[in-house]
Amino acid sequence: MYIFLEDGDITLNLEASFEYGILVIVGTLESEGQVYKKDQLLRFDHDDMIDKTSIKLVANKGTRLMFIGGEPLSNQVLLWWNFVADNKEELKQSVIDWNNGHERFGEVDSDMQRLVAPEVPKGFKG
Repeated sequence: MYIFLEDGDITLNLEASFEYGILVIVGTLESEGQVYKKDQLLRFDHDDMIDKTSIKLVANKGTRLMFIGGEPLSNQVLLWWNFVADNKEELKQSVIDWNNGHERFGEVDSDMQRLVAPEVPKGFKG
């Protein structure tokens, strides 16, 4: 769901057992004293929602957000850069395959330069 904000704030009522993410598309967003800029993701889950069922967002007119969320998956899913995997080794292999132009990623019809995927950090949980 896309949210377009006017000057001011909005309170979103949330399901405490769900996981949520808010991606800033345009502008800046403030929530609980933290400021999020374009392309930054505010992510929160059950542990963040223990004592509350809503979140207050503050933004200026023209700010656009993408709001995503739902019930948590029953299995662990790891995300790194543009990759999704069940474990850290699969993520590492995806980085290698992407950077070597492996056919499993196919070709993208675009004039944009293909980006190099960064390595999975040593301290990455997984």
